[in-house]
Amino acid sequence: MKILFTTALIISMTYGCSSKPVLYPNSKLKAVGKTQGQHDVETCLGDADEYLESPKAKKILGSAGKGAVLGGAIGAVTGVLTGNLGSGLARGAAIGGTAGGVGQAISPDELKRSYVNRCLADKGYQVLGWE
Repeated sequence: MKILFTTALIISMTYGCSSKPVLYPNSKLKAVGKTQGQHDVETCLGDADEYLESPKAKKILGSAGKGAVLGGAIGAVTGVLTGNLGSGLARGAAIGGTAGGVGQAISPDELKRSYVNRCLADKGYQVLGWE
């Protein structure tokens, strides 16, 4: 099981690191050319990597975990009141993790893609997708 998890992690990291946006050939890309377009993609990817190390990004990525802790505390109180502490803790953590993560907590890959898409849009490019 541990080998399977490690293999899956390595594969996802390899694909995550090699993934790049595909630019739509809009007027901006036509005006600057493919070489400049790729340079701008690389710049945005580098900026995104720096952003992922920032406290703000770490806060976004960690919000689901905080929600689970808060939910667990609420579940503990509910469990004490209902007489089933273990069940209340588990349910509270699950609900809190979901609630804490809705709309905020995303994977590092998703956050990086969102950052790069926004960076390129600010430069006038349109992203078709990622390969």
